[in-house]
Amino acid sequence: MSLIRISQTAPRNTSFLPGSKFDVFLNFRGNDTRTNFTDHLYTALVDKGIHTFRDDEELERGESIIKNLPQAIEESGVFIVIFSKSYAYSKWCLNELVSIMERRERGRKVFVVFYHVDPSEVRRQSGEWGKAFAYHEKNAKVEREQIQKWRDALTAAGHLGGYHIENEYESQIVRQITSETLSEIIGKHCDEAALVGYNSQLEDLKELISEPKAVLMVGICGRDGIGKTTFAQALYDKIACQFEGASFLANVGEVSKKDGLYCLKKRLFCDILLGGENQEATFHNIDDWLKNKLRHKKVLIVLDDVNEMNQLQALAGGHDWFGSGSRIIITTKNKHLLYQHRVDEFYEPKGLDSREALQLFSNHANTKENPVHDFYPLSKQVISYCNHHPLALKVVGSFLRGKSYMEWQIQLESLARESVRENLNILRVCYNGLDHQQKNIFLDVACFFKGEYKDFVTKMLDRHDQDFSATKGIKVLIDRCLITDSERKLWMQNIIQKLGWQIAREARKPGRFWDHRDIQCLLRTKKGIREVEGLFLDLSKSKDTHFLAEVFANMTELKMLKVFLGCALVEGEDNYQVKFSEDFRLPCFVLRYLHWHGYQPEFFPPNFEAKELLELNMPFSCLNQIDGDKINFPQLTILNLSHSENLENISNFSRMPKLERLVLEGCKSLVKVDPSVGDLSNLSLMNLKDCKKLNSLPNSICELKSLKTLILTGCSTLQQLPDELKELQSLMTLNANGTSIRGISPPPNLKILYLGRCQRLQGIPMLPSSIQQRIQAPNSEFSILIPGTRISDCFTHKLVGSSVTMELPNPDWYNNDFLGFSVCIVFAPLAKTPQLNPEILCELNNFTFFYSCGENSVDEFAEPDQECGGNSANYHVWLAFQPWARADRCHPQEWNQIRASFEVLACEVKECAIGLIYK
Repeated sequence: MSLIRISQTAPRNTSFLPGSKFDVFLNFRGNDTRTNFTDHLYTALVDKGIHTFRDDEELERGESIIKNLPQAIEESGVFIVIFSKSYAYSKWCLNELVSIMERRERGRKVFVVFYHVDPSEVRRQSGEWGKAFAYHEKNAKVEREQIQKWRDALTAAGHLGGYHIENEYESQIVRQITSETLSEIIGKHCDEAALVGYNSQLEDLKELISEPKAVLMVGICGRDGIGKTTFAQALYDKIACQFEGASFLANVGEVSKKDGLYCLKKRLFCDILLGGENQEATFHNIDDWLKNKLRHKKVLIVLDDVNEMNQLQALAGGHDWFGSGSRIIITTKNKHLLYQHRVDEFYEPKGLDSREALQLFSNHANTKENPVHDFYPLSKQVISYCNHHPLALKVVGSFLRGKSYMEWQIQLESLARESVRENLNILRVCYNGLDHQQKNIFLDVACFFKGEYKDFVTKMLDRHDQDFSATKGIKVLIDRCLITDSERKLWMQNIIQKLGWQIAREARKPGRFWDHRDIQCLLRTKKGIREVEGLFLDLSKSKDTHFLAEVFANMTELKMLKVFLGCALVEGEDNYQVKFSEDFRLPCFVLRYLHWHGYQPEFFPPNFEAKELLELNMPFSCLNQIDGDKINFPQLTILNLSHSENLENISNFSRMPKLERLVLEGCKSLVKVDPSVGDLSNLSLMNLKDCKKLNSLPNSICELKSLKTLILTGCSTLQQLPDELKELQSLMTLNANGTSIRGISPPPNLKILYLGRCQRLQGIPMLPSSIQQRIQAPNSEFSILIPGTRISDCFTHKLVGSSVTMELPNPDWYNNDFLGFSVCIVFAPLAKTPQLNPEILCELNNFTFFYSCGENSVDEFAEPDQECGGNSANYHVWLAFQPWARADRCHPQEWNQIRASFEVLACEVKECAIGLIYK
């Protein structure tokens, strides 16, 4: 068995700062610093969860750089300018700098780094900088006016207090910049908490959690919109640094309902043990990891918006789960849950007094053109109408922001009328202030897309219409505080969602149906069928649902249909299926999204043409074949038929020419992949995991010039890969765990290769050049797993067992030449029939990293064949490299020794080693 994995942690694609897409924008000359200082700084920022823009990382291929860079600058909150020796020769860098300094005049923060350059030369454009400008002035294509703008920007930036790097340790400067950047961001993030008078309450709560108890659980309770989350977030930001690990789990109730408790457990583990990294890793034994690791650490955990007891039991089951000094904070509107869970202390945020309410309202309504003090009498009326409610003040303030005095007066009349109606119906005025398209987006999020990824929602709602932009509409809703963008997903407060539901139901011709009771009534009465645009049916709440042909034939406006099995565990899934009439036909006139769990027919309807369909998801369907000649999906980008165990074949992929992702995982009857798959020029992912009867792949997959990921795990009868696969330049990930292949020639640009438990493999493949180069001069993390029983002699610090200690007698060990840590272990499974992939946890003092070496197949694999080496095939050597920037948050420069310890679940570590890698 052999496994090779090289990966880089992707940046968290969401900003701390309201209204900013990026937390930080890096301005630098690539030739000078791209692979050294800038890369180290970028990695350190990302490791802190700071969403950082650098042009090579964020601009997608094919996009216009000229178009996107100004937008990225505009959407960034903090700027870091790195002046280096050839910086001034770059017109690109200088133009960016002009834009950055313009943003500084509007209040944006700019940090400056003088990287081996004299700050005075930057200010005066003398020395090498003078030569650069002489070069520009000789260029007839550069206007004198533009050159003067460059000079002005450099002079202004050169006078800023910055970081001068000459002989200093770069790692220390990187850590200092990262710390100050995070303080700047968190400072802005916490402004609202200070504005609404929470400081004194925060001090009260800090005093409360300082009680001398080994482990303390505190419940924060109160009604919707009172500020529980804002309060908990502000406290978390202030005290998280005092703990060995910290995690803020937002929207626990909604995430649990939508994605399951596993996602929350994984996030908790990654936050506490891995510093927020490895969010995409697959944990097959997450409960064991949490149980074994949390009890030894002093942690701070916030469980936000809990609404069911099972969430508390799964994430904070008892005081004995956590190490001494841990603090668990739970926010909920259900105080009874806190009593049930026996929390130690209760805290209820106080309401806002008049001064605090005015501060919060002003924060959202104020503009330079219309200072709120000019509107003071009207502001007092708004606060009265909102009854000092924090959420209402934020939403109404955002709605009134930028409006004239007369417009305020007009809107106050509507506010006065709504304020006498039911609780917070005043928010309806803000909804009425949206345009038609924005209203539709708001209702779609409220009814269908709460908790969904922003990119997915945008894709579903966008139209090929120059007058409509889902992206712009979502931005307006975020600016108005009607929805929020957190962890790349769209959320809204429960009370705002209920308003959306109410408005959707009150429509003269309702078009959105999401409640199973309303759907049953619709199907029974057939009233308003022609107006239906979206129908989302949760099968776990509705056992006996009948779809009649005559009903769906009249749904000519249906754009989105989702029949799904809710996240809650349901016994007897077969009982939760939709019943059909024999002549049932799928409505497909304007259908854009189709998700159907357990679709019963064996074939698609004849002549199934869905010309606007973008995503087709039919997991656990009963489909037997898909005849491509009888379908037409010209816009389809995702086809997911996972676990459709009767599916044997899909023919003529050319009828879905824009397909980007093909997921056939668990299709155990699939016997072949049609050669027409080679026509899919946009296909980037093909997942054939656990297709047990698939014994070959067509040569045409070698024509897929966009294919980046090919997953073949568990294809146990697959004996060989196409020879020409080695020429596929685009392929970066090949997962062939548990196949019967005997040999492989890896493609040239492969970064991740899994060959776990390939019992017929006749030799370890020659590593592709992309991997060899990284091993010799590593600049990013990698992981390799191969059969073997001994550690290389290049490791001088190795020991029998699961831990080894390296003394660091030289205090200067953590210098500018240090690249990172290499580790190696030999391990063997304890069970005779081990799982396909090991899960490895490595701890270097207080720095922890984790590898799940591939994805587990559905089945366990039999004992190794004797002809393949018997039990010796179960011994493996694992080698990994971690760059210094990954560990920098743990302050390794303060270490005088390194203790490396290793755990591999269900395995015994036989030997281990550690080494330091230098340039």
